[in-house]
Amino acid sequence: MEKPNYVLKANEGVIVPKNENFRMIKKAVWIVVIVIVIGSIIFQDDLFGELSWSGRIMLVVLALGLSFAGGNKRVPSPFEIQFYDDYLIVYREKKYYNKNLIRKEYDKFFYKDITKCQYRAQTKQINIYGVIEGIRYKYRKDGTLPEKPNYHRTTNGGISWFYTTESPEIDFVTEIEKHSPVKVVVEDN
Repeated sequence: MEKPNYVLKANEGVIVPKNENFRMIKKAVWIVVIVIVIGSIIFQDDLFGELSWSGRIMLVVLALGLSFAGGNKRVPSPFEIQFYDDYLIVYREKKYYNKNLIRKEYDKFFYKDITKCQYRAQTKQINIYGVIEGIRYKYRKDGTLPEKPNYHRTTNGGISWFYTTESPEIDFVTEIEKHSPVKVVVEDN
């Protein structure tokens, strides 16, 4: 395999739930609410009215409270940009999407096929647009990877992005322009 000319190792910001337990409780409470509503429609009776006043208040407070509780947070996740003579690869050993979907990812762009590289200063996000060869391996529950990728496609008009918030010491615009022929467009809005 070809060796990269330069590898930029950094952390990107990945959004994860603050508390996974809230999701389970939230689903359970909303299932109860939906069952009461559907049951009321089917039986043409106000099942919510059959609950005691304290039960009604508790159900409403739980449903509303859990809907706004929990939330997400941005955490650091290691990734690399590998620069070669004719292309670059955005590589992630483990990209977290949710507790059931964690993938190993390669996004390969030939420099000639990059239509735009954009840095959004307000959100601290880099977007690379163009023809992208995407390779994805989904981690199994036991933490192993399959031999063959779950996804391997080349897409015209694709995008790869990452948030630079977790590596403020790195000037990604300068690094990309220094190690490749790609010009990064900086947008402040």
